[in-house]
Order: sequence, then C-alpha cells, then structure tokens
Amino acid sequence: MLATFIAQATAGGWKSPSVDYHALAPEIVLAGVVCLVLLLDLFLPEHRKWMTATLGGFGVLAALIPVLTLAVSSEPARVMFGGAYVVDDFSLLLKALFLIATYVVILLSTTYVDEGDYYEGEYYVLLLTSALGMVMMSSSRD
Repeated sequence: MLATFIAQATAGGWKSPSVDYHALAPEIVLAGVVCLVLLLDLFLPEHRKWMTATLGGFGVLAALIPVLTLAVSSEPARVMFGGAYVVDDFSLLLKALFLIATYVVILLSTTYVDEGDYYEGEYYVLLLTSALGMVMMSSSRD
C-alpha cells in the first residue's frame, strides 16, 4: 500500500487539493474561537466566566467579516475538494443568517446563563460548535 502511494506520488498521479483559505475563513475563525472559548473556560475562575460569552460574541462577528468580503467579491463561486464544498451566493446568505442568529442567541442568553446555575463555558462551546456545523453544512454539495 505504501509502495503504491509512493509510486503514484512520484509519477505525477497524485496532486494536493487546491484550498481557497479565503472561502474557508469563516469556518477557520469559528473553529479557532471554539478552541479559545474552551481553553478560556478551563483556566478562568468562576467569577470571570462571563468572558466566554464576550469572546464567543466577538468571534461570531469576526467570522462574519470574511462572509461579507466574499459576498462583495466578483468571483461567482468557489469550488473546493472535488466539488464537495462550494461557496456561492446562496451559501453565503445562509452563513450570514446562521452567524447573525448565533450572535443574537449569545446576546439574549448571556444574562440567563449567568444568573442561573449553568455551566457557561460549555454552553457557549456547544452553541459555537453547532454554529460551525451549520456554516459548514451550508456549503456542502455532496
């Protein structure tokens, strides 16, 4: 198996996939924010857990910036991974809708989660992870 892979790679039969990082920027930002919120929740004392909501909100807004820059660009559609992942106008509309809805949920639930006896960090990690899944599914073709 390894010999076959090496033979294909050296004979020119294998090439790396082309990745458009600008088209993947919202997903990359959200994944980074999920990791940061998880680490922040791990190391913060209980009276500073409100910072996870703040970081989550700013992270969602930061993920919305590449969506807006992709929407105003002149390229019609960005296709990656053999056509399995497509960033077109409809997927950008859905991404913007999902990110705005996530931001509104963060704003509306901040006081509720803070006043109740809930695990704040885990709530925002789950919320951001579900938003990441929605954003990724909006661009999947297959």
